[in-house]
Amino acid sequence: MGFNPILQDPALAIHPPLLYIGYVGFSAAFSLSIATLSLRNNEKIPWYIYMKPFVIASWTFLTIGIAFGSVWAYYELGWGGWWFWDPVENASFMPWLLGTALLHSLIIVEKKKSLQSWVLLLSILAFLLSVVGTFLVRSGILTSVHTFALDPTRGIYILAFTALLGGYSLILFGLKSKKYIKNNYFSFFSKEGSILVNNILMVIVCATVFLGTIYPLLIEAFTNNKISVGEPYYNSTVVPIMIPAILVMGIGPMLSWGREDKSKIFKKIFPSILLTIIITVFIFLFYQSYNLIGIVGIILAFWIISNNFIILFQKIPNRSSGMIIAHLGIGLLILGITGSSVWQEEKIARMKINSEIKIKKYNIVFKEINEIRGPNYVALKGNFLVYDEKKTIITKLKPENRFYPITNNFTTEASIHTNLLRDLYIVLGEGNINDGWVVRIYYNPLVIWIWIGALTIFLGGIVSMTSNLEKLRRLSI
Repeated sequence: MGFNPILQDPALAIHPPLLYIGYVGFSAAFSLSIATLSLRNNEKIPWYIYMKPFVIASWTFLTIGIAFGSVWAYYELGWGGWWFWDPVENASFMPWLLGTALLHSLIIVEKKKSLQSWVLLLSILAFLLSVVGTFLVRSGILTSVHTFALDPTRGIYILAFTALLGGYSLILFGLKSKKYIKNNYFSFFSKEGSILVNNILMVIVCATVFLGTIYPLLIEAFTNNKISVGEPYYNSTVVPIMIPAILVMGIGPMLSWGREDKSKIFKKIFPSILLTIIITVFIFLFYQSYNLIGIVGIILAFWIISNNFIILFQKIPNRSSGMIIAHLGIGLLILGITGSSVWQEEKIARMKINSEIKIKKYNIVFKEINEIRGPNYVALKGNFLVYDEKKTIITKLKPENRFYPITNNFTTEASIHTNLLRDLYIVLGEGNINDGWVVRIYYNPLVIWIWIGALTIFLGGIVSMTSNLEKLRRLSI
């Protein structure tokens, strides 16, 4: 029958291996946790130092793996979006959330020797969620563009393996973790306090996503009724939790270990507050587009960016270059998410040859359509001219509507023009020469900053991984 046409893409040769590198990293952290819990008289073994490079590597490759999948979904699926809260997307996002909490908790363990039992639990749960992700993809339990199970019975074995592994590891943790509960009391107004708050919020977000992913499967299994949990659920639950997490993420790196003098906190963060307000006001005066969610998103993005630029140029002791780069990437990611989610504009029209449609400041003319042949498909290829306000042609967009005879599938190939401020995105649908073709046009602001942000996070992870491997090398000498 051949490979599914939408999966015949170079990004799909990169996306799954990167995710599985992330999952393998969590398996190493899981193994270290089980070994730590199983061994006697191991209090002097710095297991957390050995664990940290694996966690950083896992988190880093999961980040870039998820980003590659998002890029693929954006240009291949033709829906104008980059994230759809698909259960299989969630399956990789949940380990990433726990990996984020685990990575930051390891910093506290390394510095203060506290939260050791919490780190052991997170490492177990992160790996178990990675196995759950494999189950969702390979079991055939879901209908999704991401799933490709040929033998549904395979899912039974994966589920049994997950249950056995999870049961054993959690029972072992319950029996052996008590001796690792120590030095867990510290001030809320401290670096470790901010990390713990964010840990709790990340775990709550993960639990929320897990509930939204698993609940429809349980309902179908027990009642044979199908329900769907979509974007409204996640937007109304995940977003409100992430807002305080992002605020704390901006403050945390500026606080001291142990206890921060409350009178000094505002003095430390005031430059960031001022810079964030100035940039936000400038942006909204320039664009003259006001939206409460947009304002909150822009404030959060530049709150993170401003804080980390200030940390970068201040002589803060023991600062982590990898952390600064990764946090800058988070800020850029939030900027892209806000722009593309809040100010996206969509137009759907039936267009004939030489017809014209306006979106924002652009006029788009449907100039011609031609039949082309590919290696294993035939396609109709449109030619759209994009004019700016000065009637100057700024680009030609050539979306395709493809038919694959071997699999009897139709697919669309979007055509996208990108710059730092926006994407113009065109999808060619069904139609004919007499009635015209259904055309979907999207104006997507700031989308490119999602990919730039993800790449920046990845680079920050690589820098952190390199420095931690060097620390591990010195320890082993």
